Amino acid sequence: MSLWRIITLLVLIMSLMLTVSSCGEAETEQPSGAQDIDAALENQDFILADSASEALEACSYTFRVYGTGAYADSPAMAGNISGRSLVEEGEMLLFAEIGLDTTPDIEDEIELSLTLVSGVDSAYFHDKLDGVFRKGSLEEGGGDLLRHASYAIMYEYFLSDPFTDEIASQSIVYEGADSIGSEACNTYLVTYAGGQQAKWSLSVTDNLPRRVERMTFGRDGSPASIVLEVYNLETAPDLPDSIFVLAPPAGIEVENYSAFLLTGTPAPEWNLSDSDGNMVSLEALRGNVVVIDFWATWCGPCKVVMPEIQSLHEKYADQPVMIYGVNVWESGDAAAFMQENAYTYGLLLEGDAVALEYKVSGIPTLYVIDQEGNIAFAQVGSSAELGLKLIEIIDGLLAAE
Repeated sequence: MSLWRIITLLVLIMSLMLTVSSCGEAETEQPSGAQDIDAALENQDFILADSASEALEACSYTFRVYGTGAYADSPAMAGNISGRSLVEEGEMLLFAEIGLDTTPDIEDEIELSLTLVSGVDSAYFHDKLDGVFRKGSLEEGGGDLLRHASYAIMYEYFLSDPFTDEIASQSIVYEGADSIGSEACNTYLVTYAGGQQAKWSLSVTDNLPRRVERMTFGRDGSPASIVLEVYNLETAPDLPDSIFVLAPPAGIEVENYSAFLLTGTPAPEWNLSDSDGNMVSLEALRGNVVVIDFWATWCGPCKVVMPEIQSLHEKYADQPVMIYGVNVWESGDAAAFMQENAYTYGLLLEGDAVALEYKVSGIPTLYVIDQEGNIAFAQVGSSAELGLKLIEIIDGLLAAE
């Protein structure tokens, strides 16, 4: 099995288990003031970490990512990351080289056979072992090509207000001194507002994070975590624009990548059962604007989107607009979940095969299909502007009739 397929499997397994367990955990009680007599000092350390991380304009580091507990048998990854923040755009330029690491020694040389790059407008994927080279526009979801590096990126180095959640957490408990490579650190156990936990190791020299252990549970309830360790951090590297554009090696064909179906192309037909057992087909809905939201009951971002979908359903109730949630990858009771939360828009069940046709790699994924059955809009994930985007698209399609 090729490196990128192994890493893909690793990332999917960890992401799924992390999401499932975090949705199912009960919230812990708020700590009393007497419990955390040093809370102000510990919180101050994260305020310093927030300032130090936000001040970074660029950085380079080597990394190691590995699992513990239920993830202990998953292969470790190691490699190099270089990146630069694009403050005005709120994005980052990134260059990553990744290999599988079979030893715990970060100094051991490993074969870095996977190269991932995110530039100003495109992302690139190069698997040197299999000779695969992909390029995708960021507007068409090309950023998905970087998902193999998702656990290797210390996002706090590139974000605005990176430690807001930690500063506002339920509790921060000092766990003692530690060292990550040659870097002396202080380690803290953070319990977040929803009860999730993580351990952070912050450098005593520059306050920047060098290690994060995101703690969760496997499906059998046993403890598990994903650990990212950062070594050899450079905070002012010279990163020319040229490293964020990747050219294919001679003789290798470029595969164009898109995370979703392109606007203007025909939407794949489907025929799915609703929660009452009635069959609903896209063909029968021709003449209507159709909105479909691929979702699951365990998916946190899906739950963020669903109130927006319900609002659309109510706004366009008397117009030729049909709105459905297409349930995928499900282990719970989708109909009961919608009823409990007073969501009254359409529910279509067992949509896994349809998700493949619509190139769904993450949820929520939303599509708007126009009256003639063509893709009018697509988005992966939730965003603050989603509701307004959907209204703009739908109103434009209705006005064109």
